[in-house]
Amino acid sequence: MSSSSSVKSVGADREERNWKDLPQDVLCTIFQKLGAIETLTRAQHVCSVWRTISKDPLLWCTIDMSNSGDMDLQLGIICRRAIDYSCGHLLRINIEHFGTDDLLRHITDS
Repeated sequence: MSSSSSVKSVGADREERNWKDLPQDVLCTIFQKLGAIETLTRAQHVCSVWRTISKDPLLWCTIDMSNSGDMDLQLGIICRRAIDYSCGHLLRINIEHFGTDDLLRHITDS
C-alpha cells in the first residue's frame, strides 16, 4: 500500500485513518464540540485542511465563549476572529465574562 493512501495497514486487525480525509461536515461537527476557543487556538493550527474548515461561516452561527474562566488569553481578539469568520451568519453569542462596548460595536458592524 502506498504512503499516500488514506488507510494504512498498522496491524493484522487494526487500520489507521487520516484525519484530513474525513468529510467536511464531520469535521465541522467535531469543531462545534470543541468550542470557539479550542477551535481558534488549537484545531485550526493542525493542518491546512483544518484551518480551512475552521473558517467555515456556518461553524460560527453560535459563539459561546462562556468557558473562558481565568484563561490567560486575549479573548477579545479571539472573539473578533470568530465574529469575522461568521461572515454575517452569527445568531447567538456569549461574551459575558469579557464583553466590552467596543466588542459589541464590532458584532453589530459585522
